[in-house]
Amino acid sequence: ASGGKDPAPAGYDPETTSKALLESGAFEQELSRLDADMVSAYLGLEDEPAAAAVYTSLEGGYEELAILTMADLNIRNSFDIARQRGLEFTFTPDETETEVQYKPEDLPKLKDAVVRQAGNTVVLVVAADYDAVNAVLDGGSAE
Repeated sequence: ASGGKDPAPAGYDPETTSKALLESGAFEQELSRLDADMVSAYLGLEDEPAAAAVYTSLEGGYEELAILTMADLNIRNSFDIARQRGLEFTFTPDETETEVQYKPEDLPKLKDAVVRQAGNTVVLVVAADYDAVNAVLDGGSAE
């Protein structure tokens, strides 16, 4: 419900935005939600987010969705971590014989990882359909 609430000044609402992204058809893999107490360790955050929705493929895929609302003082650190995580996906080595085996069909997903900051919210998305991701993040919202 859009009601009279405008989430823009505070950033993306983790619950609403993650639901919209999950329903957008952007993901090919089944994503599972991480328990709240695992989010900081999984993402390497120094501080617990005020609110978070983190989904990842537990079946060895690379698709991922993380939306974190942080206290103002912690947003830069969290954005930098999300950006670094996105860059790690982006700069995957050509060495397909290393211990990490990237499937050729996953490389475009990794290369185009989306990392955004809006207000005190950080969004990281690794998906199959970035047009769907951008449509949600640029204004298509959940009902």
